[in-house]
Amino acid sequence: MTCPECHAENTREHLYCKECSRIVEPRNELWLRTEELQTPADRDALSLVKLTGILPYIVNQLLVKPRERKLREAVTRQGIAPSHFHNLEALIQESAYAICLETLPDVHIITMTGSPNSFTFGTEDAPVIVVDRRLIEVMTSSEVQALFGHEMGHIKSGHMLYHSLAQMLAEGVGVSASLMGFNMISMPMQLALLAWQRESEFSADRAALVASGSSSHVVSMFARLAGGSYISIGENASLLHGVAELFRTHPNLSERARAVFEFSKTTEYANISKKINNRRVFRLAFSPTCRFCGCAKAIGTIFCPMCGKSQI
Repeated sequence: MTCPECHAENTREHLYCKECSRIVEPRNELWLRTEELQTPADRDALSLVKLTGILPYIVNQLLVKPRERKLREAVTRQGIAPSHFHNLEALIQESAYAICLETLPDVHIITMTGSPNSFTFGTEDAPVIVVDRRLIEVMTSSEVQALFGHEMGHIKSGHMLYHSLAQMLAEGVGVSASLMGFNMISMPMQLALLAWQRESEFSADRAALVASGSSSHVVSMFARLAGGSYISIGENASLLHGVAELFRTHPNLSERARAVFEFSKTTEYANISKKINNRRVFRLAFSPTCRFCGCAKAIGTIFCPMCGKSQI
């Protein structure tokens, strides 16, 4: 398979180019659009944030980039590559492929202080996902896909810059910037950012559902993050006991679990699932070689001319 971006040759096992990390499969009518994952509240709140008059480019250059440069250096120095863990690279690629992420994120596995966690930073074009090693060691494959699907959902939804700003405000960087004379983050902007950040988690949770394929996988992933036990999902979505809130800027976990469960029952999610399944079927058929004998064949040929086996 030839990468449409850098034209490097990739094997069929690579969903993303080994050279430039771009998705190998070209866009088609089965491509998952951002608006199919974003909740209306996330879209509206993000639009409001963008209308508050902030100058994203200036703030990004002066405040966000220096901070993220140090963070990138730190995780690169301390992190372990996904290749050190069995099947992790494949799970990461499958998660990204499911939500049609354009660029495969740079992933680092580290051991954090305190409770195990995961987070994403960078830009949509150069994203970085950091995951605590303890989560990788205890989570099932489906939970790992839900975890990476959630983090990738922030990338897919265009949350990156504004999430960085919101996180900096939560850490008091906004106050420090004001003391230095950078009065670009006004109080209305700060309030809008913090309110939107909570809404953005619901869109990312939808991506976790799409990547893992089941609301139960997302809920059990929540339980792992919270350090609790998983309780089977039910209509009342009373799922996690003794956990009020994962992060200060995140919604209540039970509320998030309920939202994921409800979305999994909608026509919108059924259509997304159909798209994903069709893409995987066509991925097998639309290949220049037979997946069984390796014989060259015309792209789109369902049955191999050499061995006669169906590619679907």
